[in-house]
Amino acid sequence: MIGSFLSCLTRWIMSKRSTCRRRVINGGIQNPVSRIQYLAFSLYTIQTPIIRGERTDRLGDIKEIISTLLGSNIFYFVVCSIGIVIALLVMYNRRKTIPDLKAEVVKDDTWFVTRDDNNRVGIVVSVHLNNKATRGVHITNCRLSGYSAKEHPDEIYLKGPEDEQNLSFPEYKHFCRGQNYYLGPYSSETIWLYYESRSVTMRNVLNAPLTIRDSNKKRISVQVQIPRHDDQIAIYQEMAKMW
Repeated sequence: MIGSFLSCLTRWIMSKRSTCRRRVINGGIQNPVSRIQYLAFSLYTIQTPIIRGERTDRLGDIKEIISTLLGSNIFYFVVCSIGIVIALLVMYNRRKTIPDLKAEVVKDDTWFVTRDDNNRVGIVVSVHLNNKATRGVHITNCRLSGYSAKEHPDEIYLKGPEDEQNLSFPEYKHFCRGQNYYLGPYSSETIWLYYESRSVTMRNVLNAPLTIRDSNKKRISVQVQIPRHDDQIAIYQEMAKMW
């Protein structure tokens, strides 16, 4: 049965190859789609070990078809279309970006913990903003991808093996959504934000993009690396020794 199947497959491939070959010899393949089909079929038959018969210069045929495609109008149309799309995307990105606002994450005051009171992940992100423009910026939203912002977070207490420890929030200004925070021209300030997540994780580092938007619906994005708080890591290590 397998021998019969391979025999039928060989005859079918040989007939297809002969048909494509005759089309090229009898006047060439004028349709670009046909050129592509013949090119694909030629690449396939080169690596097909079951084909036997007359040896042909198939590599030369492939080079000729590629040369014809590169010299055709459809090739230049595709290249121009791709270039136009890329240019439009770059222009759109520049138009939607706050050009003179720089954001830098304050690593020492950026951390997360697994809260013991509600079994959620609490995240604190501190960002230093620097406005180099001649006009002020009204910041309306700061979104951390995958996490929900909370305007007024409760105090965080970590339960250790012997006592309970309170974590202090940063002393910068706390940004809340809808606050319409204003950053004047040629000025800088550091703010901190709070987020929560229901998905508890045992990882020690979280990664997420932070997107800052202004009143003109423009934005800037910065990648944030958020480590677990050192005090909670110490508690976990101490509890692991007890177990």
